[in-house]
Amino acid sequence: MTLAAVCAALAVLLWPVRRVGWRPVSRTASAAPSAASLDEAAVALTMLAAVLRGGAGAVESLEAVAEVDDSAAGRELAVVAAAHRWGEPPDRAWAHAGPGWAPAASAWHAALTAGAAPADLVESAAGRLRAAEARRVEAAAHRAGVLLVLPLGVCFLPGFVATTVVPVVLLLLGEL
Repeated sequence: MTLAAVCAALAVLLWPVRRVGWRPVSRTASAAPSAASLDEAAVALTMLAAVLRGGAGAVESLEAVAEVDDSAAGRELAVVAAAHRWGEPPDRAWAHAGPGWAPAASAWHAALTAGAAPADLVESAAGRLRAAEARRVEAAAHRAGVLLVLPLGVCFLPGFVATTVVPVVLLLLGEL
């Protein structure tokens, strides 16, 4: 059998696997869904504020954003909306979403307990989330700068000592 015939046979045998979409099987029993990043949460809260300004109700707005947002933030908002539908108070409903949603939870709770429109408070919570994410990224950039300089110092310091300090010390010792 020639190499071309073997390749053709493999292509025919693997055709159904390629059409179905082969994925490796994970070894874990159940994969935990990932939590929403601060950036995803800020985008979702901005959308939520826009829907609230459009005149939709609080729970309906949560459900609308969860329906159009395919990220982890949308899934977490769907959980919050379901908790609201089941009659849980706002603080317990937002507790299901995770710790990254704390500014949104406090804004939502304040708006609903005061009877005010939550759109402005939710939008300001999105701004606080964006600021927190910007601070985190800036701190990571500073850490990366330090971590990049350390290996350079370790590599160049021996060369500097060998080419500048040692000859000067030897010259001074030779004159004594």
